[in-house]
Amino acid sequence: MLRPLAPGLLLLALAGCGGGSPTDDAAEHATGPEAADEPDGEGAPDDAAGDDAGGEADGTAEDGGDADGDEVGAEWTAWDGDVPDVAMMTKDEHVASCMRTRACFAENPQQLATCTSAFANINGREIGFTLSAVAVCVNAAGSDCAAIRDCLTNGEEPAPCVPLSTPDRCDGDVLRQCSRASAIDFVFDCARLGLGCYLDGDGAAVCGLGTCDPETFRWGCRGDTVVSCDLGVISLALCGAAGMACVEDDTGGHCAGTGGPCTDASDPRRCDGDRVLGCIGGTSADIDCNDVVPRWTCGDRAGDAGCVAPGDECTAVPLFGSDIDESCDGEAVVSCLDGWIEPLSCAALGLGPCAVLPSGRAARCTVP
Repeated sequence: MLRPLAPGLLLLALAGCGGGSPTDDAAEHATGPEAADEPDGEGAPDDAAGDDAGGEADGTAEDGGDADGDEVGAEWTAWDGDVPDVAMMTKDEHVASCMRTRACFAENPQQLATCTSAFANINGREIGFTLSAVAVCVNAAGSDCAAIRDCLTNGEEPAPCVPLSTPDRCDGDVLRQCSRASAIDFVFDCARLGLGCYLDGDGAAVCGLGTCDPETFRWGCRGDTVVSCDLGVISLALCGAAGMACVEDDTGGHCAGTGGPCTDASDPRRCDGDRVLGCIGGTSADIDCNDVVPRWTCGDRAGDAGCVAPGDECTAVPLFGSDIDESCDGEAVVSCLDGWIEPLSCAALGLGPCAVLPSGRAARCTVP
């Protein structure tokens, strides 16, 4: 079977740059209102999602055999259609959206840091495209909580659900996931992105181009966009989000450096200030981490050079939050962002002053 190279690990925050298998760098599939701090859905895959996706082209993979032992080519598929233009959100847009949704969901006990820390994990991937559209809507709503809730429910009346029990669903192109924090369905119309809704191999509802067989799907490039097969769903990843380009070779498309051919031995990966230099995906890379995630720098990621949060005062990760207690500094929420303990102004977003939750672990802006 054809096994394409991994996409250069777009998630520089998780594993540096490059290497791995197609699933090593998969982002969280949840797309709930807490901007990527939701768990994957636990529902069974939808049988209807198994239909062949339009625009795939048949071909022959590298190996295979028949019952008599004669070598024959195994069928493979590759996306042969167009891909929509998908937008990336900025870090400021993401943080503002996190702060606004937290203010409007007083019942959410999680730290603000569970949401704000997710940016580096999601930008340039399927969940990032979904949340970019949601963030635009949320930020346009300002401090109007009714409008913000409409952004999260696709304008529908909020539907109660049971977190960790209610399965993800696809109603045509409309994605539905149960928010762990608010216990209502997050609803998003994937058609807004020019995509459809599909249940992946983990039962998570995601926006994608169609369904695919990971064993036979050939990854490809559309400009600097990788068209991949991620847990049975044809997905997009923007190499430019990690300062790379999409490159195709005899194994398929993948994210790689923008320079000339190289090997790990001829051009080992290393740091030069904020920049990651070295061979990624067979070509030389020169990545400014501050361009990938504002304020980030180059540092050690599991023994290799990669983009990392620059601060050493605290640590925050999606889902789990930070290792500090959030607090208030006047009107601002004091939280962990980029490894620093710092105030995030509520007033600057037109929100009400900071309040600490009864647990003493989390704080958020209020509604004016």
